Amino acid sequence: MSLSRSLDAAAGRSAGHGVRTCFLAMRLAEALEMPDRERASLFYAALLHDAGEVAALPSHERLIALRRLMPHRGTREERLAAEHGRVRRGAQLVMRAGFGPQVAVTIMSLRERWDGRGLPLALAGEAIPLFARIVAVAEGLDEAAGDAGPRGAETTLHARSGAEYDPELTGVMLALCSGGLLEEWAEDGLEETVRDLEPSWLVRMADEDDAVRIGEALTA
Repeated sequence: MSLSRSLDAAAGRSAGHGVRTCFLAMRLAEALEMPDRERASLFYAALLHDAGEVAALPSHERLIALRRLMPHRGTREERLAAEHGRVRRGAQLVMRAGFGPQVAVTIMSLRERWDGRGLPLALAGEAIPLFARIVAVAEGLDEAAGDAGPRGAETTLHARSGAEYDPELTGVMLALCSGGLLEEWAEDGLEETVRDLEPSWLVRMADEDDAVRIGEALTA
């Protein structure tokens, strides 16, 4: 979990964003009856999904400054080149940390859109890897719930279904919300809940030295 906390801080996310996104992604995987072996990679893909946002950037302060100065500027070619750089660095980071190719592919595909208008490859529909589609829905729900509350989050997710998000996965997530998912999302102690969701048969936790080294690399 220490890596996720470092990513949240360096990416300018609210504290716990990675853990909450992971929780929502794993609940969606359970509803889809995803095999345990696949859930192992999904767990880390969701927990570390922001690696591409911060890897190899010089400092937390510079990241925040760049986002304030250049939120939507530049030609599509410039934005495409920047996105390629972000996802490549993020994929390299998780591969070096030993989390495997499925996690790397998810990070590389997370900014694609169901309608084909995303980046960096403009993939559409089921051409987008499944894990990336799951994490995108989970992340979108977490961000919307933080901004607009549970009811507003469901409205936002529904509005973006079929454009940004896989409509089938969105429908399953909304059904989970109707069953009380966001009440569980808002409970204290969610990090412990997510620890319990980590696949016990394939626990890949960095040792203390490795965690410190990677955390320092992200925030230096």
